[in-house]
Amino acid sequence: MSVDILKISKDALAASKIYDDVINASIGMFYDEDKSIGGMPIVSKAIRSLPDEKILPYPAVDGGKDFKNNVISWVFGKYEETIRKQMFVDACATPGGSGAIASTFAIYSKPGESIFVSDIRWQYERFADRAKLNIFEHKLFKGDSFDLDSFKERLTELCAIQKQVIIIINDPCHNPTGYTLSEQEFQQIIQIMNQFEHNDLVFLYDLAYLDFSHEEDKRKKMTYLPQLKNHVMTILSFSGSKTFGAYGLRLGAAIGLSHVEEKVKQFHHKYVNEARGSWSATPTISIELLNHFSLKENKEAFLKGLNHITTLVQQRSVSFISQAQEVGLKTHPFRSGFYTVVLTPNPEQDYLKLAEHHIYAVPMTGGIRLALCSLSKQDIVGLPQKIKSILHL
Repeated sequence: MSVDILKISKDALAASKIYDDVINASIGMFYDEDKSIGGMPIVSKAIRSLPDEKILPYPAVDGGKDFKNNVISWVFGKYEETIRKQMFVDACATPGGSGAIASTFAIYSKPGESIFVSDIRWQYERFADRAKLNIFEHKLFKGDSFDLDSFKERLTELCAIQKQVIIIINDPCHNPTGYTLSEQEFQQIIQIMNQFEHNDLVFLYDLAYLDFSHEEDKRKKMTYLPQLKNHVMTILSFSGSKTFGAYGLRLGAAIGLSHVEEKVKQFHHKYVNEARGSWSATPTISIELLNHFSLKENKEAFLKGLNHITTLVQQRSVSFISQAQEVGLKTHPFRSGFYTVVLTPNPEQDYLKLAEHHIYAVPMTGGIRLALCSLSKQDIVGLPQKIKSILHL
């Protein structure tokens, strides 16, 4: 369901100037308990302390050598050396994770083709429309688990009619459900993709919420990527805008991996060309912000602040989900992350009903998405019961 999330958020902000009971659960930005955005003074301080030479000049289109090494290290963590020994890797700076997604669609598809994505999803169709692509869906859930049968069956159908296929997996902290794949599910997805050796597959792994996962080891699944065969080109979409809570700075990267060196060389050339012909270059300040926090002495303090945020977001989410279960308000399976979806038969009508009661959320196919990351713990107290009563669920 294509809706203007930013407009809904602006409507909520306008209402908050008139009413004191507004709940703005529309947009995926972290707000601290006192309603301050971002929640990490260390990031704001770092932005303000950068000298002009790290803000004003043009950057390298791909972000430069330091940025590329730093973003690869950031994403892979302690598994970087292991992965680099088994695969060729390169990166290109992008304006947010969105830039990586848009570039992938433009580079690895032709107008009229289809991208492979789940039936419950973030608004990938906005990027698909721009690239003149169609949507080919698989079911996301079977009960409380990832629907591997639908994934395989539908991918088989698409691969029979299309040689090159972009496969999108949004994990961990799936937007909009908050679901996170288990290691076993992730391994099985890889095994399924490996079966289509007569196709050229592009595995677009959307990691926008990587740093907000509550998995015991949130980067462990990366170690399974080398199991992918030569016909699969992997593109990781990283969102530094989310990680650092600097949403307007548009910090992101596309990271390409393959066992085939030539594929990675082509990846870099094509992404730089796409960048130069569209947004020109990612903001220098964004690139230098990641470089700043990649330094050991700065990263340790940042991770301490990040841990505060992830813990707080999880507390809010657990509170909402537990209250929802108590009152019989149904949601999709949730593990961790910024969002959850309340299941409702009439999302378009129901989100308007909630707005009439000063609760602003986002309608989508099958339900209403709530951005719990932006609500205080007090906001969440009693919210499931209120939603159930308003919508008569």
